[in-house]
Amino acid sequence: MPKEKKEIVGWESPIAIHPGEFLEEILEEYHLSQVELAERLGISPKVVNEIIKGKNPVTRETAFKLSKVFPMSADYWVNLQQGYEDDKSRIEEVKKLAVEAVEYLPNFQETYKELSVLNLPYGVSGLRWVEKNFNQITLELQKFFAADSLLYVEEGIKQFAFRKYERDHLNSYSLSAWLRIGEIKAQKTEVTPYSEKKLKESLDALKNLSQEEIKNYLPKVEKILADCGVVLAYMPHMKNTHTQGASKWVSPTKVLLMLNAHKRDEGRFWFNLFHEIGHILLHSKKECFIDLDDTNSSETEKEADNFAQKHLIPDFAETLKVFNQNLRGGRGMIPTMKSCADMNGVSSAIVAGRFTYHFKNDAKIYPLMSKFLEKRIEYMNV
Repeated sequence: MPKEKKEIVGWESPIAIHPGEFLEEILEEYHLSQVELAERLGISPKVVNEIIKGKNPVTRETAFKLSKVFPMSADYWVNLQQGYEDDKSRIEEVKKLAVEAVEYLPNFQETYKELSVLNLPYGVSGLRWVEKNFNQITLELQKFFAADSLLYVEEGIKQFAFRKYERDHLNSYSLSAWLRIGEIKAQKTEVTPYSEKKLKESLDALKNLSQEEIKNYLPKVEKILADCGVVLAYMPHMKNTHTQGASKWVSPTKVLLMLNAHKRDEGRFWFNLFHEIGHILLHSKKECFIDLDDTNSSETEKEADNFAQKHLIPDFAETLKVFNQNLRGGRGMIPTMKSCADMNGVSSAIVAGRFTYHFKNDAKIYPLMSKFLEKRIEYMNV
């Protein structure tokens, strides 16, 4: 007689055994026919036959009926059915993982390595990239991307048209993972419902923070934006993503703003911040804006650039005039840059960044400005 099923820790059945097989054994042991059992249970012989053939499940109602005919409890039969369903699902999942490991996983090799290095609490475990681990790696990536299949990521890359971001060595899979890290940050971060009015009113306060030390202003910037309904994610570096920043709406009341905060000079950091705010205030809520190291020349990118330039240094011509007058007047470079920064309520790094960009074709400018861009931001809050 079959005994009550016991769990064997660490062991998983290679096949799914339907309760009907156990029922068939019991009928032989008790010398009962399927027809006679059907009569005792008060159900049709067809139902009994389909249970034995594995075509029908043992329902809880049938389990209670069986517990009256045989000395096994109703829970015994329910557990047999549940074990069968679990084993069947697990075996099907293993087969699916094996297929995905062949069809899709090879595209994620560099991405998995990059995620492993980051060691995020919700990331991947960092298994060795060897065949025996491919099923588990595939499962980890599915969980990271919150998708039943890596095909979801493949389709997302096609639909998002990363082609418009084509450049040498751009890894679209790693870029997708970078964006996913930002999404997770947005999901677990509570902010005040988005207010366009509050965001616009906060622009001056934001740029004034640039005059403080990096360690002081980074959390303050995050707090000001959170009060406006914007989640600010200071993002890690991922190889071959070439990202400066990105922005997207994650709900009607929450916006996600992502900034690459890996070894960025302050001038670039502040420009990127206001560039993404420009996207939020000026452009479609339906689009995700990704800004790479080589900014493209689309109209939306030009508008976001202009927004950042206008709000950080509203009157560039006057700032340049003051710069030239101070230098001609014999003032040193440091006090001259401070005067230009003070008149705009920003740091010297922002002025240096703007001058460097404006005079990018003048080889003499960068050496003069580089001393104001020496400080690097290395920060992550995801």
